[in-house]
Amino acid sequence: MNTDERDVSPEKTFSLLGNDTRIGIIQALWKADEPLSFSELYDRVGLSDSGQFNYHLNKLVGLFVRQKDGKYELPFAGFRVIGAILSGTYTQRAEPATYELDLPCIKCETRLEAEYDEEMVTVRCPTCNEQRSAFGFPPGAFEGRDVDELPQTFERWLRNVFSMMTDGICLNCSGRTVGSLVTESEYFEQEAEIGVEFVCERCNDHAFGSVGSYILQHPAVVAFHYERGIDLCEQSAWELEWLIDNDSRILSDEPLLVEHTVELDGDELTLTVNDELTVEVE
Repeated sequence: MNTDERDVSPEKTFSLLGNDTRIGIIQALWKADEPLSFSELYDRVGLSDSGQFNYHLNKLVGLFVRQKDGKYELPFAGFRVIGAILSGTYTQRAEPATYELDLPCIKCETRLEAEYDEEMVTVRCPTCNEQRSAFGFPPGAFEGRDVDELPQTFERWLRNVFSMMTDGICLNCSGRTVGSLVTESEYFEQEAEIGVEFVCERCNDHAFGSVGSYILQHPAVVAFHYERGIDLCEQSAWELEWLIDNDSRILSDEPLLVEHTVELDGDELTLTVNDELTVEVE
């Protein structure tokens, strides 16, 4: 690998990983507590031919392996390879399954269900048959977690993905995301008349949420709940009645201006969101 190259084609990059020995080198460096010398790395990989080992190691140096002071370690790209392996996104296909969540439907009190199929989680009420959320979820995230941990895991994953998109960062490619208020979407079917959509300018990955889900982490909303004994870091969003009701009101069409009221125990907090997604507290 030429370490002077700043842009490497995808074909060349991924071809470097198409070998058991090279994956073994990356895994051995990941498992090590410190940088390894050539002989230490060679012993851990366990290849009988040192010449073949040296050949494969040199192919990785400069992109997936870093050589420093005569020793080898993983740079950022190497750790991303390990992350991709462990997440199971490219190496596992989980069996379809349905999990009963210990969360009641706001409308009918039936326990919500999470259906997992083709790396997608869909949370819905089996009685009302109303979908609460749908999002991608890597198979590796199930490993090491009990079934009773999954509801919080699902929700935290969804919240963090949506939070990154709203912060302008694409989880898929780290590109720039752009958000807008939308009354219709080419990517999602909408039950509400308006929502918030984010699209990555580079890879076109996208996320859609209600106006309520967009303002959920606003400081005024967080404080409003906290003052009434609700910690939004602990509370499931699927149990917030004001969020499930999705009661956003369009105040203006051109430009778009939306009002949303958060209600708890008879108290109200009203916020407006404009077409630039600026939030104002009334």
